[in-house]
Amino acid sequence: MLANGHMIGKEFTFENTLMRQVLSFKNNMISIQSVFDKKTQKELIAENALPYFEFQINKNTVTSSMPVWEFIKYEERSLVNQGLEYIFYFEGKGSYKGLKIELYRQYFQNSTLTREKIHLKSTKGYNFQLNKKEGKLHLIYPRLCLNNSTEGSIQEIQMANYLYWNHTFYPAVRNHTMTDDNELFLKGPFSVTYTGKHQVMLTYEHASQDEANSFRLSEVTSKKKGDIDESQGVEGDETDIKDENFWFITHHYKQSGNTRTIATELLRGGYFDNEKIPYDSYYETVWNSFSFIGKDEKIEPLIHNYLFSQITEHPKSRESHFYYNTWAMQRELNKKGHDLREVLTEERILREIDYVAEMNIELFVLDDGWEEALGAWSPHQKRLPNKLTPLVSRMKDHNMTPGIWLSPMAIDSLFERYRQYPEWIIRRSDGIPIVAQWGKPVFDIVGPFSELFLEDCKNLIDQGIRFFKWDAMNTFNSSLSGLYHGDNTYTKKERIERYNYLFPFYVTRIMKELQEYNKDVVVEIDLTEPERCMIGLMPLQEGIFFFINNGASAYGDYSTYRTKSMRTVINEYGHFFPKELFTYAVHPHDMAPYRAQRYNINNALIAGHGFWGDLSRLTPEERVDIGKTLVKAKRVRPYIEGTMIDYDAKVGASPEIYTQVDSMHAFGQVIGFSGSKVKFPYKLSLNRSQLLGILNHPYTSNHESISMEFHFNKPDDTIEAFLIGNEGEKISVISSTGQLDDIQLGNNLLVIKVASTSTVCVKYGDKKLIKVIGGSVISENTDEITLRSEAGGSISIIFENIL
Repeated sequence: MLANGHMIGKEFTFENTLMRQVLSFKNNMISIQSVFDKKTQKELIAENALPYFEFQINKNTVTSSMPVWEFIKYEERSLVNQGLEYIFYFEGKGSYKGLKIELYRQYFQNSTLTREKIHLKSTKGYNFQLNKKEGKLHLIYPRLCLNNSTEGSIQEIQMANYLYWNHTFYPAVRNHTMTDDNELFLKGPFSVTYTGKHQVMLTYEHASQDEANSFRLSEVTSKKKGDIDESQGVEGDETDIKDENFWFITHHYKQSGNTRTIATELLRGGYFDNEKIPYDSYYETVWNSFSFIGKDEKIEPLIHNYLFSQITEHPKSRESHFYYNTWAMQRELNKKGHDLREVLTEERILREIDYVAEMNIELFVLDDGWEEALGAWSPHQKRLPNKLTPLVSRMKDHNMTPGIWLSPMAIDSLFERYRQYPEWIIRRSDGIPIVAQWGKPVFDIVGPFSELFLEDCKNLIDQGIRFFKWDAMNTFNSSLSGLYHGDNTYTKKERIERYNYLFPFYVTRIMKELQEYNKDVVVEIDLTEPERCMIGLMPLQEGIFFFINNGASAYGDYSTYRTKSMRTVINEYGHFFPKELFTYAVHPHDMAPYRAQRYNINNALIAGHGFWGDLSRLTPEERVDIGKTLVKAKRVRPYIEGTMIDYDAKVGASPEIYTQVDSMHAFGQVIGFSGSKVKFPYKLSLNRSQLLGILNHPYTSNHESISMEFHFNKPDDTIEAFLIGNEGEKISVISSTGQLDDIQLGNNLLVIKVASTSTVCVKYGDKKLIKVIGGSVISENTDEITLRSEAGGSISIIFENIL
């Protein structure tokens, strides 16, 4: 029994290999009775715990400990991510008759993580309202009271600190200290507390920038309107921007004796005072999670697994693809005098698709310019007279996924949709529309417009699109009344806070409905400017992030400087965030004087996986060579998807090594950079019996490890090595003095293609060698042969009974 939940009387027990949890519904109350760690045989939940949840309803404080919650039933659902979801249904009694609670809890095999949320519903004919308490929101859920034998430290992990120097978001890890009778309020969305025996992690799944730092620095002004890079902000927003504007939910810590209480609480925007709990839908909390590990274990793998699989039921969003985006090509041609969007013609796009095919790219993204106009999401009639059909057809001919750019909220005022829905346009207090990206008005998405945009995307899916890039989703601070975030009975400030709180709910819901419409659809959210309010955990339930455009550099920078700026993303986040959650693009060009092509491509192999720029400036040979490298990367990719990257150096270090290897199956890649000329001996523990060989770098091995001598021959040099497993065939090229370009094993035949002059040693155990073709034999014994081959040569070895 790996994982199982069952009811005995009024108690529900979930048990897996690591823990046992007990929920009690006795006496019409709801409580977490026990969280028991099987490994340490320790109980985490303190006696006499405070209520699991606490709301303010109909002017009264309502808690889980009140005897008013009649348990009705539970349902079980198997999750796509191999978890189990249980939905517990409760109905109120007495004064709360007609009030319903649905408690969602998700558990996983071989994991202590529990993911949960609550839905509140009314029964038709009953009136229940959420209220403020003493002028503040009062919704506490979940609340845990932990056995805690030490004051200890608390670690807060934020993920959305915008640093303007590199024009991107960064994580921030902050350590806090708790003392008795002290309180601590943390934004998170991750916080980790030490209890003496355990580390306990809490998360909540919402989205918002962490601070006002760099906010409105890129606002549109009259002198900047001619610059596409500066026209990224918002003009006309009258909101006074402070850090507190972005803080909607908090982790509230309190220490009392040997009990540490952790509560997730609403601060702002979560509901209106006197907001009715609906009968025909529901009021929902965000998803929260709780998990624990031993006091000496690392927290990073826990976070990594949570974000890669447990937070999502959309595994397609976790598949990596090498992609091409047209935007930098458009920018390069724009610098030469061409119109930025007019260059995106059917003829030019078809040519780029063919170029990209030579590079073995898997995803092609049409950026801004394919559309009739912003908000008019149909192909441009002149540039794309045959619509998307020939483009999608050509992409599919090359086994590429068709992708497309949208700015979901933007609308060109010259088009009918703008005139048709004036009440959806976000405006200043004087009624004039705010000016957002590229000098255009924007729709309020927390309202009926969300359904209209959903249909826009479905229409594009029907035309073959399977990947969306959603741009310019900023904090627009809408105070519009009469939509889904309040009417004129609430203040402007309240309507703005409600809008900003609900914004990620509506966007993520659209993402979810699109992947339900077509399971192959993936959405990435563009986070490349300050003010992008969708950075957080909620959108990762369904999609991924396009994280950085140029960082500290600019379009057209073919040097290693821009590439280093790109790499800061994975270098800062990669210890705990899966690489599959981030995309960004490099220039694959080999322009003088930089000659940084290999450096840039290797950067894309680690994470980001994107390429852009004018591909006509690459020779056909260059495009084909890049394609050969990507073939090697794709060969190892299935074995390293979802694995953590091992690295311990900052960008620019000498050296800076990124290891992604499945040591059990001997597949993976090692990518290295160095800020200066240096030699570095590299060694990796590995089950050599599973190794077929290593491509692109000389190596030696023994039974338990492989070794490579990395020579970085100049500043900003780079190396790459691809480890290929033998899939259990027990034939290994155990060493090579030169670079191997390819190794294939099948049908009793081993083929080794040599890139540089090499002496190779092949170990074949109890297999019988029949014939050698190519190369010159240097030595041979019963289970091993050593051969030499010149650069460009090939060695074929035929075995008997290899299978």
